[in-house]
Amino acid sequence: MNTQLQAALGQLGNFAGTDQPFLTVYADLMPQGNGQRPAIRQIEQELERIVGELNLHDVAREQLLGDQQRIVDYIEREVPREAAGAAIFACAAENAWMALPLYAPVETYVAVGPTPHAFQLARIADDYETFALVVAEGQQAQIYVVASNRVEHVAETEAAEKIKRFEAGGQAQMIFQRRTDNVIKAHLKDLSSELERVVDQQSVDHIIISSNDAIKGMVQEQLAQRLQAMVVEYINFDPHAGNAAMMDTLAPIMQRVEREQEQQLTTDLANEVGANARGVAGLAETALALSKGQVRVLVLHRTFQALGRTNPTTGFLYAPGYLNDPYDGSELSEIDLREAFVSRALGQGAMIEVVDDSDYLAEHDGVGALLHYRDDLAAKQAGSR
Repeated sequence: MNTQLQAALGQLGNFAGTDQPFLTVYADLMPQGNGQRPAIRQIEQELERIVGELNLHDVAREQLLGDQQRIVDYIEREVPREAAGAAIFACAAENAWMALPLYAPVETYVAVGPTPHAFQLARIADDYETFALVVAEGQQAQIYVVASNRVEHVAETEAAEKIKRFEAGGQAQMIFQRRTDNVIKAHLKDLSSELERVVDQQSVDHIIISSNDAIKGMVQEQLAQRLQAMVVEYINFDPHAGNAAMMDTLAPIMQRVEREQEQQLTTDLANEVGANARGVAGLAETALALSKGQVRVLVLHRTFQALGRTNPTTGFLYAPGYLNDPYDGSELSEIDLREAFVSRALGQGAMIEVVDDSDYLAEHDGVGALLHYRDDLAAKQAGSR
């Protein structure tokens, strides 16, 4: 997993909410053909609109104006030029500020509310898992980590002794070949140990191995068992091709792995819901499960959007159709359910999975959840309005 994004999501999930304006800005900073970044002006205009529409007293207005200027300054002066975008969360009144350069595509988005809007960040963290690429040759190997669309060379290993070409035949050739195999096996064992270190240190989710057919079997044999389980593909990649060519080769593999995981996840969800077990699907059911702290994995379709209600006092979430809390009769406040669901899930330490395509989710309002435990009373309440 991308540890930086996961840490950021954890911090955002710990924010309980505020009655002060909390700004969320996602900036698509990919330059157009003329080299300009039009999102910057779009963001400035949206921030100006928000400041103009909010009826704030002097102190709160000054704090919001300060957030506005700080956001613009960060985008214009501090975001690395190679970044594809940025995510910024700001509320000076709560002494809250978080700014992250992003190296994966992001949609320009500006919002204000009582909590940060974390859906896009959660989507990137889900879509761009961390891969290790191992380019293994007999006497040397390179280890790269690919995270959030970036390639980094993190380690290399080398055989303890160099093997030179040997032209003789017969018995001498057989002895030489055994010696060569032993040197390669020893090196690949060292490679396995180094790869384990990288996997733990970089929180790697999946491994891709590049090697020639002559040593592929040896590589498989020498990898630790837990590493073997993480390997998703064997390829034969030119180690001198450069990072751009590397990403071109890896991107389809990484996308395939993500789609396979999404398919398995929605199958698991459908099975759990169908068996009346630890799964719910639909707006009302998911809202209730999140309100009760049951959710282990929140599953959202990429296009999921919905308005709902919440009780500001109890924090309970409700699907559209409620104006008053059915339990205490209090008036409910309108909220963006997508962001409320994500915020609540993060606050409970749940995983968030964003799915590109799922007929099952499409039939159930675009949202569902795998649960820690089954609550039959909750299930009954969810179906009775």
